[in-house]
Amino acid sequence: MIAPFQIASGPRVRFGRGEAAFAGEEARALGMKRPMIFTDTGIASCGVLESLTGGLEKTGLEFHLYDQVEADPSDESMARAHEAYEGSGCDGIIAAGGGSTIDTAKAAGVLAGNGGKIHDYFGFGNVPSHLPPLITVPTTAGTGSEVTCSAIVTDSTQKIKAVMASPLMFARVAVVDPELLSLMPSPIAAGTLMDALTHAIESMTSPKANPWTKALCLQAITNIGRYARRFVENPADPEPASAISLASTLAGHCFTNTGLGIVHSLSHPIGVYHHIHHGTSNAIFLPPVMRFNLQAVRADYAQIAPLLQNPAGPERIDPRDESAPQAAIDSVRSLLRDIGISATLRKSGLTSEEGFEIMAKDAAESPQVLTNPVHATEEDMLSLLRAAMDG
Repeated sequence: MIAPFQIASGPRVRFGRGEAAFAGEEARALGMKRPMIFTDTGIASCGVLESLTGGLEKTGLEFHLYDQVEADPSDESMARAHEAYEGSGCDGIIAAGGGSTIDTAKAAGVLAGNGGKIHDYFGFGNVPSHLPPLITVPTTAGTGSEVTCSAIVTDSTQKIKAVMASPLMFARVAVVDPELLSLMPSPIAAGTLMDALTHAIESMTSPKANPWTKALCLQAITNIGRYARRFVENPADPEPASAISLASTLAGHCFTNTGLGIVHSLSHPIGVYHHIHHGTSNAIFLPPVMRFNLQAVRADYAQIAPLLQNPAGPERIDPRDESAPQAAIDSVRSLLRDIGISATLRKSGLTSEEGFEIMAKDAAESPQVLTNPVHATEEDMLSLLRAAMDG
């Protein structure tokens, strides 16, 4: 018998190569007359958004470009983005970029629709009114932010990453165009796809997982196991780009419904204190956390073990084999090597364990602890930080 469950559906999704050109039609259908495009300087200058802006111009919409989004956006940078929106005379938002851009756009929309300060909306369900119409257009394949109802905010005073989430923060439309990934540098492609894989594995093993989310997680993991290596080698290749892009969006839909686990609990303070790319830090923590959770989710790991194998490998793992759960962890480690991600914090630039105690405390107090399959204490978090230091 299947236990009762509920699904938050999220935005309408337009998926496919070339779909970014139709963002103008979507904006006009939502009543926008002057949308603001949120992005960062790198995306704005590299030509990725030509199809998006060309579609807006073809539709006859005037738009304002805000290209000052910061990586790991702080409450202060989000406030500046809101000020820019209010001063522009715009009536809608198009977020074109990675997770930092989409989170910044959501936060600016929350402030535009509700006033106050960003701290007023930290937590779950604390946004009382709708945002201006929002369209999300991801230019990376990892965060899944285009279909989530949350944003991550770096609290510049407390030095923590806070979550703000509400059903009112869903975009109206998500335009997922794999063609926009074509200019991604391979290291960014590798880090972002590992973010998507972490989302899928943590969502699948969450206590809140259900048959709907597990089915989508398995598809996301299948896509990543089959195409990750080809995608990192050439993000412009249409077949792997489409598969990884879809995996990211599926995983984002899943964790919106299930929550995440302590890989994210650990990655967030590492990002605040050491500014390691979020997907890369997720990749580093994923194997030790999988080992920490192993005994509670052996059946899930056994199921995903053959999906994560290198498709060019000579032998296939039998999920019925007693060694299959551990093989899933080993396959993640092999994937990291193959796509060029350093598997330890030290190789990513950390030189000492200074600050680990406060980071362990922050991790143990994060909301993701509640949806990890095994309860993790502050002492557990410290042990996992140390395990990730040198592998």
